Amino acid sequence: MSTYIPDDKIAEIKESCNIVHLISEYVPLKKFGVNYRGLCPFHSENEPSFTVSESKQIFHCFGCNTGGNIFTFLMKFEHLSFPEAAQKLARKGGIELPQRESSPAQKKLEGEKGKLLKINEAAASYYSNCLRTKMGEKARAYLNKRNISKETIREYGLGCAPPSWDGLLTFLKKQGAALELAQQVGLLKYGKKNTLYDCFRNRIIFPISNYNKRVIGFSSRALEEDSAKYINSSDSLIYKKSSSLYGLNVALPVIRTEDSVILVEGNFDLLSLHHYGIKNVVATLGTALTDGQIKLLKRFTRNVTIAFDTDKAGIKATLRSLSLFLENEISPKILLLPDGLDPDSFIHREKADAFRKKLNQSVPLMEFFIDSVVNHNDSSTISGSLKIIREIAPRLSELRDATERNLYIQKLSHMIQVTEPVIRTELFTEKPKKPEARELLIKTSQQHKAEELLLQVMILHPEVISQVKQAQVLHDCKEPHLKRLLLFIIECFDGNQTITPDWLISHLEEEPLKNIVSELSIKGSSIIDIPKTVQNCIQKIKTASLKKEIQLLNTKIKEAEEGKDENAMQQYLVDKQKLLERKKEYASDHHSIHL
Repeated sequence: MSTYIPDDKIAEIKESCNIVHLISEYVPLKKFGVNYRGLCPFHSENEPSFTVSESKQIFHCFGCNTGGNIFTFLMKFEHLSFPEAAQKLARKGGIELPQRESSPAQKKLEGEKGKLLKINEAAASYYSNCLRTKMGEKARAYLNKRNISKETIREYGLGCAPPSWDGLLTFLKKQGAALELAQQVGLLKYGKKNTLYDCFRNRIIFPISNYNKRVIGFSSRALEEDSAKYINSSDSLIYKKSSSLYGLNVALPVIRTEDSVILVEGNFDLLSLHHYGIKNVVATLGTALTDGQIKLLKRFTRNVTIAFDTDKAGIKATLRSLSLFLENEISPKILLLPDGLDPDSFIHREKADAFRKKLNQSVPLMEFFIDSVVNHNDSSTISGSLKIIREIAPRLSELRDATERNLYIQKLSHMIQVTEPVIRTELFTEKPKKPEARELLIKTSQQHKAEELLLQVMILHPEVISQVKQAQVLHDCKEPHLKRLLLFIIECFDGNQTITPDWLISHLEEEPLKNIVSELSIKGSSIIDIPKTVQNCIQKIKTASLKKEIQLLNTKIKEAEEGKDENAMQQYLVDKQKLLERKKEYASDHHSIHL
């Protein structure tokens, strides 16, 4: 059975929950005009830019451009899925939600995943038991040597795989388990003689659990010399190495409490820090940090400190991760330990207080990156300065926070004695990597302002949607996000004028579009003549679009003239004349208003 939440129940939940009362349970709010303000819970700020509208039942932060409704807030703050957020709000409002059967396809998928999880949990139990018996003497001695306590062993469910080639295989057979499932999750393999054997042998076993505390895979370390010191489970229906983190299940409550996480490379780095009381730690499972792992962390906190090894390879791996973090709107810090030590070695030698002191001295990774590039190049020469700027500019262009970016430009300017305008010239030749970024340059254009104002009026006064639909302005809109939002509103509107900002946020799937709705709704001001405003916006958008078409035709006319193609040139001139006449018609009807 699964929770089914029909539209009427969602509406009932909304009616039972006032967004101001809900958010006030998490964020102190103060009345500010018709709205409420507080410090944003989703990014660090000193001046409140987090705004809550009681009349529209939405929120928007003008600092980090995050917005939404009651469901969105709870999903973001408590890292819940939509059904989980709806269920929690329903319980608060005393609303009973209906249950319905899962679809056959969902049942099949859930059944397959459930069977694989059970196989993993049976294997975890076997490995844990092996560690406690005579078979685990060598493994226990190794863990003792690494100062891993019994409490830590128990909390992380550590185990060991004996040297036997069929220990787990025999255990699973006795349990009546489906061996093909154990093969699917990488516990068993077929050998040359088409016989099954254990994948993990003579190893320390580290069960990998998701944040729901289900065992999804295993990491392991060889107890003797082996061609592969560490081996992880192969990817399966329930485990993806590139989007999993070791220790997240244990660290999650502390990550949420402290709103921060320490990211380490090795399992023993994590276990040693945990042993000394530093528990908001996760490990990367021995792979280069991936976008999927960063997105997983981002669900729980944006305050990340990277504590990889401080040898050359570790520093290189840390710097490689900078771009991935910036793409995910996270500005991480780097923990620098002395003498090339890793966290495991350092904390055993210097203990917890010294580690915490180093942790407090962590520097922003962007700052470390800039220092590193400058120190490895000669800024006294033009070629050296140019190399520095061109290496740093792509990373600076990925910073979404304009103030942070400006401070780093200022810092770099002082370091290499090059004026800020010179650095900015290089910086803004960089193309943003993420198409989701709403480019600042586009936002300054008159057409963009007209598109924003038109959408704002449509969101707050849905009675004009039919007017916009009839004008067929969609083709002429240029900003991709605004265009998609405009299309969505037009397609959803059925003439009954039930569209509201809250409704849009509930029904939109793309996060950037939800944020645009909350931003435009909250900053919307009263408009005296709504029909005239809409017509003015449509005229501006269409005129700007015609202007671009005319510019394109001018280019084609020039090319036809140079190629002496008289027929093409004549056709282009005719087309241009038609466009000019249309442009003139729009201009004659145009009545300027402030956009």
